[in-house]
This record gives sequence, structure tokens and C-alpha cells, in this order.
Amino acid sequence: MSLTTLVQQLANGLSLGGVYALEAVGFGLIFNILKFSNFSHSAVVAICAYFGYFLSTYLIHNFIITLILTTLFGGLVGVVIEKLVFRPIRLKGASTTLFLVNSVTTAMLVQQFFSASLGSNYYAYPEFMKQTAIHIGGITLSKTYLIMLAASAVVLLLLSLFLKRTKVGIAIRASSTDIRTPSLMGINIDLVISSAFFFAGVLGGITGYLIGMTYSVDPFIGKVVLKGIIAAIIGGMGSLGGGVIAGLILGAAESLLIGEIGAASTPIVIYSSIILLLLIRPEGIAGKRYLVKA
Repeated sequence: MSLTTLVQQLANGLSLGGVYALEAVGFGLIFNILKFSNFSHSAVVAICAYFGYFLSTYLIHNFIITLILTTLFGGLVGVVIEKLVFRPIRLKGASTTLFLVNSVTTAMLVQQFFSASLGSNYYAYPEFMKQTAIHIGGITLSKTYLIMLAASAVVLLLLSLFLKRTKVGIAIRASSTDIRTPSLMGINIDLVISSAFFFAGVLGGITGYLIGMTYSVDPFIGKVVLKGIIAAIIGGMGSLGGGVIAGLILGAAESLLIGEIGAASTPIVIYSSIILLLLIRPEGIAGKRYLVKA
């Protein structure tokens, strides 16, 4: 692989890795508070991908406006799912297993709804830019990939500042350690959980829009969440920063391997490496290993 090709593949991989990082953080936000794997996040991605497509195709042909509206819509979808699917069983003291079952069922329900109503057709977003690539020397960089990378970086930075500098953000971080103790200190846990689902939904909305714009939209677009979940696990389930790092590494590795060994063999190498990594370090890259006393 030449240096030019290497740089180009790496840029594309980091852009895709930025989206994986968004998903890892969105997944990690909910896991840190409620301690279950929220597969319904894929439903948010799919809903927002279709919403962004119809919005930009039939109503508003403007990239910035449709991205913002889809992002906010994703937050709304996240809150609705929390109130309808998870809050009722949480208030009844349901086990983590029931949360997991409801999350998987929600993801499958949305997937089947789009498959039955819109078919398995692929829907392409409208072209927002006349020139779709930037040429730097012998390197050709896709504008959509660069937008993915820039949008992911800005959103993750803003989310980091929010979690560290605002009362709601600090409450979310406090609840990730122990969801019961903050309520004894006057913190509204329902509001904290709804806020976490809102911000996870925002990240899902951005992901759905960016993936739909870069590739196309179909009922199975939510499967990109699996890569985000893998990134969250590799990074360490308790570490949002670790999820970001793992997402970038995963995207870069995937892009470079596709260029070297092809798309068919790349998943085999990646998944085998992940299993090996977790056998050596089960807590992930940035996770902490806890010693349980008898």
C-alpha cells in the first residue's frame, strides 16, 4: 500500500470511527446508569435515518438545518422510548434481563415496521454539495467523510463539556456510579435518566443522518450500532473516553484492512482480534478492574 493510499484509507477510517465513537458514547451513557445493553439505540438510528431522508428530500434541502432537526428529533425519540418502554418496568423494579429483552424487542419492532411499510429498498439522500471530494496532492478525500469526522468531533467535545460543566451533566455522572444515592441528595433521578436518553438519542440521530447521507437508508441501517457496542466494550464499559478511542481505532483498522485483505476477510481479523484483546484485558482499554472481596 502506497503512502498516498494509506493516508486516504486512514482518513476514511477515522471518519467512520468517529461515528462508531458516537454510538459507543450513546450506548455507554445508558449502560452507565441503568446497567443494561440498550439495543433499542439501533431503533433511534433507523428512525432518524429515515426522518432525515424524508425531511431533506421533500421539505428542506439544506444540510445544516436538516442535520440539526434530525439531531433534536433523535433526542425526542430517545425520551419517548425511555418513557414508554423502560420507565414502566423500572418503576416496578424489574430485573436487568427484562430491560435487555425490551430493548432488543424495540429494535426488532422498528426494523420490521420499516421493512413492512417501506420494503427493503435503499433510499439515497439528496446531494448537498456540487463537489463531493477534495484533492490534496495525490490524495482524494471525500467531503462526506470529512463532514462525518468534523461533526463527530464537535458533538463529542460539546457532550464532554456538558457532562463536566453543567448540573444535569454532573448528575448523570454521579448516577453512573450509584443510581440510588443521588436521589437521597435531592436529585431527580427520572429527570437524569430522561436526560441521558435524550443525549443518547441525539447521538443516535446524528449517526443515522450521517450514515444515511454517506451510504443509503434501509431497514437494517441500525446494525451500525453493533460496531458502537463493540467499541464501548473494547474501550471499557465505564469509560466514555475509552469508547471514543476504541471507536476511532476500530474505524481506522477496518478501513486499512479492507484495503489490504478485502471486505470479506476484514471482519474475521477484527472480531478475532477483539476476542483476543478481551481475553487478555476483559475490562477493555480504559476500564477499571475491580477486586471483589469475599
